[in-house]
Amino acid sequence: MNAPFGSGLLDRFEEFADGLNHPEGVAWSPPEGCVYAGGEGGEVYRVSLDGEVEEVGSTGGSLLGIALDGRGRVYACDADRGEIARLDPSTGAVETYARGVGGEELDTPNVAAFDAAGNLYVTCSGEDDRPEIVCIGPDRVTERWSTSVPGYPNGCLVTPDGSALVVVEAHAERVVRVPILPDGSAGAPTVVAELPDTDADGIALDAEGSLWVTLYRPDGLVRIRADGSVERAIDDHLATTFDAPTNIAWVGERLDLVVVANVGGRFLSIGDLGLAGQPLHYPEVP
Repeated sequence: MNAPFGSGLLDRFEEFADGLNHPEGVAWSPPEGCVYAGGEGGEVYRVSLDGEVEEVGSTGGSLLGIALDGRGRVYACDADRGEIARLDPSTGAVETYARGVGGEELDTPNVAAFDAAGNLYVTCSGEDDRPEIVCIGPDRVTERWSTSVPGYPNGCLVTPDGSALVVVEAHAERVVRVPILPDGSAGAPTVVAELPDTDADGIALDAEGSLWVTLYRPDGLVRIRADGSVERAIDDHLATTFDAPTNIAWVGERLDLVVVANVGGRFLSIGDLGLAGQPLHYPEVP
């Protein structure tokens, strides 16, 4: 990777919400103007941009990544239960949204991302030796979408035009692009960028087309520009501000702030990178 750019970026981040149970997933809710995060005890937290934390429900399992639909409902990757749980923050009601193919458990469901049509792509990291990416349709039918990203598929996002799923393949130390073909099937992955000597985790896209990837180890943040060049934006290997950072989300009315979950601690970090994020897909789901 190239040398760090923009000295002082680490100083732009600070802890803004603490007391969470080792949060890993984080997502922005446009309808409510707040942040949602999950805990390793199944907790779902609602967090204001002032840092006020409220637990709105629990799955009773252990949560990794989360995503939201157009009605503000939370879709949580529950690794303990091997399923996707759906929580309605307005009532606290929790239900099993989907499991694996044929109702089997998902093998370490890690991160979920919607497309505009309501398909939910889930990276299953495969801690029981079954790494895969599944696609859950709006009808809640789960299909085995791709087994071609075997090196611990982790953070993911659907591109704005819906043409691809971009995935952090953590153990392969790289980010890959998996085409979403016209019939909905997965194309052959291509490498977006190599991230040697890292354990990468979460991923987000900015409005200029750059990808931002959190490094679980060594703690930090990298930027992958549209031309494929990689820059170490933040190197925090002493964990002074980040502590095993995982998922990352653009937040705020103008998506001009970044929130990072820190699974090594009990807090969320927030920062201003001086640019705006790309909006996610928030489909209307039955």
